[in-house]
Amino acid sequence: MKLTLLALLATISGGQAILTVLVVGTPVGQAGQAGLPVFHSVLPKAKVPFVAADGSGGFYVSHVADGALKVAHVRDGKWSPARTITSDAKLLVNSADHPSIAVDGKRLLASWSTRNAHGTIIHLAESKDGGATWSKARTPHPQMVSAFGFASLLPKEAVFLDGRGLPGGMEGAGDMQLRTADALLDPRVCDCCQTAAVMTSAGAVVAYRDRSDKEIRDISIVRKTAKGWTAPKTLHADGWQINGCPVNGPQLDARGKRVVAAWFTAAQNAPRVQVVFSGDAGATFSAPLRVSERTTGRVDVAWIDDRHAVVTYLSEGALHARRVSRDGTMGAPVKIAAAAGGFPRLAVSKQNVGVVWSADDGVHFQLLEGVK
Repeated sequence: MKLTLLALLATISGGQAILTVLVVGTPVGQAGQAGLPVFHSVLPKAKVPFVAADGSGGFYVSHVADGALKVAHVRDGKWSPARTITSDAKLLVNSADHPSIAVDGKRLLASWSTRNAHGTIIHLAESKDGGATWSKARTPHPQMVSAFGFASLLPKEAVFLDGRGLPGGMEGAGDMQLRTADALLDPRVCDCCQTAAVMTSAGAVVAYRDRSDKEIRDISIVRKTAKGWTAPKTLHADGWQINGCPVNGPQLDARGKRVVAAWFTAAQNAPRVQVVFSGDAGATFSAPLRVSERTTGRVDVAWIDDRHAVVTYLSEGALHARRVSRDGTMGAPVKIAAAAGGFPRLAVSKQNVGVVWSADDGVHFQLLEGVK
């Protein structure tokens, strides 16, 4: 991607310096066409970012800085002051099991984990004023020393990996479960792969890396219908047999009854990122599209409109994005960053695609406009 520097700005958000660069580049999936504005900011010394759309063209970006979990809002090239969600001294800073946020207007829900002896605790807190103030945190699982984490957020609940059945609370000593606060969704799942959860117009859909008795670790889904949670169903039979957790979970996005899922597999010693589409709230899915074959995964995916989605993934250490369509066509891959750490995340707010990732100098946020 060719970039032309237009402006370099330094601002302060909640006492934190933010370096902002406005450049001209090529939008996702339109390589070779005229460049459109790209907004790029760096939050120095920040870690483990997550991004969520505000629904009106802006984004909320959570991150850890100065020992605290914070959230800031960015829109039209302007950052709000960063607000503190928690400054717990036991806050877990882990690039795989990172904090996350969900947004519904001015209502925000945040999740994070803290250390608890050799285990971890999940915390949930709510803001009703766009992140300015936060409720007292609650925990959706029993108070015990074991492994709990990798939460995904739905409007009124969280889905997470639950180690209440692990002997001695030791990860790897028994079967990790997938649960909500009120329901067991799967009694045996991969120990440390990210989960994903979205709300369709017909109910919730959850994706996760399953684990069979023969150590097949393919992606499964469960759905919440009027009759309750469905039994687990394999998303696609990749047949990836691996004697250990690959730390590489699936991602989902929903738009009405339309669902898109992306995931990494290395079945048959062929690493690849795959994408499938559903038009019936996750009851059935299309055959998978191969988005990348030279990849280490760490995917995310989001709808652009009713027919197109954008997928991000790592390939040879670089962060790439690619537009995919329900009809099976794909745009050209676009390199967003030559090097990206952690698990990059993206969100679409109106026609804006916001991407966050970690690097040695802090958290990067990049906005690519006009991706149609």
